[in-house]
Amino acid sequence: MPITPAPTLGKRSSADADLHTPSSRKHLSTLTSTVTSLERTNHTLQQRESRLAAHVEEQRLEIERLKNERYELFEAKMEERRKGEEAEQRWAEDRLVLTGEVALLRERNLALTNSLEELRSQHTILSTRHTSLAQSSQNEICLLQARTAELERERNSLKVWENRAKSLSVELEEERARKGIEDNERKTDDALQKEVKRQSANLAAVWRENEALKSEVHTLRHEKKSIDGVERAAKEIERALHEEIRVLQEQLERARRDMDSLTQILPDPASSEPSEIATLRARLSTLSTLHSQTTTSLVQRDSTIRDLRARLADLAGSSKDAVGEMSRRATEAERELRWAKEGRESAERREGLVRKELEAVRRQLAATPGPSAGSGDPERVKELESLLQSYKTTLEEIHRDSRDAEERIAKGMGLVKSQDLDKAQDKISQLEEEIAGLSSSVSYLTSSNTALNTEVTNLMQRVASGEFNPAYERCLELRNNPAQKIWGIRKQELEDLKAENGELLERLAELDGLLAESQAGVGAGANASARGEGVPAHERMVPRSSYDRLKTEKEELEKAHAKRLQRLKEIFTHKSKEFLEAVYSLLGWRIKFDESGSDIRLTSMYAPKGKNGLTIKFTSSEGHFGTMQMSGMMARSLEESRQFWVVERQSVPGFLAQVTTEMFEKTTIGRAAGYVGLG
Repeated sequence: MPITPAPTLGKRSSADADLHTPSSRKHLSTLTSTVTSLERTNHTLQQRESRLAAHVEEQRLEIERLKNERYELFEAKMEERRKGEEAEQRWAEDRLVLTGEVALLRERNLALTNSLEELRSQHTILSTRHTSLAQSSQNEICLLQARTAELERERNSLKVWENRAKSLSVELEEERARKGIEDNERKTDDALQKEVKRQSANLAAVWRENEALKSEVHTLRHEKKSIDGVERAAKEIERALHEEIRVLQEQLERARRDMDSLTQILPDPASSEPSEIATLRARLSTLSTLHSQTTTSLVQRDSTIRDLRARLADLAGSSKDAVGEMSRRATEAERELRWAKEGRESAERREGLVRKELEAVRRQLAATPGPSAGSGDPERVKELESLLQSYKTTLEEIHRDSRDAEERIAKGMGLVKSQDLDKAQDKISQLEEEIAGLSSSVSYLTSSNTALNTEVTNLMQRVASGEFNPAYERCLELRNNPAQKIWGIRKQELEDLKAENGELLERLAELDGLLAESQAGVGAGANASARGEGVPAHERMVPRSSYDRLKTEKEELEKAHAKRLQRLKEIFTHKSKEFLEAVYSLLGWRIKFDESGSDIRLTSMYAPKGKNGLTIKFTSSEGHFGTMQMSGMMARSLEESRQFWVVERQSVPGFLAQVTTEMFEKTTIGRAAGYVGLG
């Protein structure tokens, strides 16, 4: 029976393992290298697994952060919605308030327009009345002056007759002294003496009447001065009314421009600075206060205009009464003049009778000698009685006229009482003081309106340039409501946030899928890792909607900036035109700049147009005008002046002044119309 070796459980010997064969050694080395590669692969996989675990942890943290951001965005969304609802409610209330204010401003504007039209119509009526009153007063004054001159001439003639009567009285006294020795002529001398006394009394009455006429002439002159003062006061009041109407027109135009600017300017939310909120709020409150003050001043001016209108009516009535009184007094003066003429005629008749008496006495004395004088006494007595009777008749008429004149003078007809004259003077002084007070008030209101206009202009420029805070200052537009626009903007922002939130949710779902794939297998994790290593994490976290929204906001800011620049350019162009027009109207030179701004052309308002005129061109080099050229037909005649002023004395203003003077003298309103220069 063959003997078989028993199996052993321990390590085999080298002989049993067949290690001595080359194939076994080769197989062993192959297995060793395979184990080494497997260990290396295992190590690589372990490293990759640790990296994937770290990446998964990062993704988990990122998911937590995104969840927190999502929750914060949701809370911010709810907060913004609440703020938006509150802001909408506030804006609705502000809209109602502003709508009421706009309606009130429109009503005030309409009331101011109506009051302006009424003032214009009343001013036209008052101007017509004043013109008619001034014309009638001028006519009355001319008539009174003519009558005064006539009265002065009559007074001079009465003085001549008075001198003649005095000379006649002297002659009568001499005749009475000569005839005093005759007893038979005593009665006649007594009658003549009585007659002379009566004539002296009549002359005294005429002299008193002349003095009364002098006082009346003085009174009429004083009344004329009073009427001139009243006319000057009326002119001052009319000038004040013109000034008030002009100020009201300017205020109305400014109010219209303010309304136009406020209804045309769109508020820009990004144009204000937080540091200017308090200043702008204070200025807005100041503007509101000034607006209320302007309304109060307009009411006060309306009442002042009513008072001035009433005073003008009183002045017109008083001037009309004064003109009527002067007309009545002129009529009385004419009547007195007529009576004076009649008295003069009666005095002339009496003088003729006295002369006849004297001639008769002289003839009788020359014809009859002294002893036979007694035979003709009866005839002489009859003749003297007839003459005496005619004297008595004439004297009774003169006395009757003189008594009527004395009664009229005693009653105050044709004269002015001193009390009435003092009252009229006090009234005129009071009216002058009131006119001075009103002029001072008008100047004060004009200065306050000027300050208000300056503030309004500054605010309009700020609004036009976009310098305002939309949180406290808003521009009202009737067609494009600001509240509606802001609501649309917030709605668009909410839609953008919703789209961005949806994209973030999609990104979270994508990250969850990547995490599931990385946990499912190594190959999928390797692919996910390869995809993750291709693009950085911070570059894949920005949604497209956010980028589009930021781009849209940037474009809107650029448009607003361009619009603001366009407005500033328009304002600068308008102000430049105003400045050039002011220079043209004040200095007489039209200034034109070329497109590059390096050349300036000057043309005078007094020079002819076209090639026959004069054009002066200044060329600048780095901000300095180095050369001057003249073109046109008038340039040749100005070479000597250019040499004198520009070349020798370096004075361009002196040259321009001389050119302006010479061209003005050549125009139809210059030397051709009688202008004489300073030289």
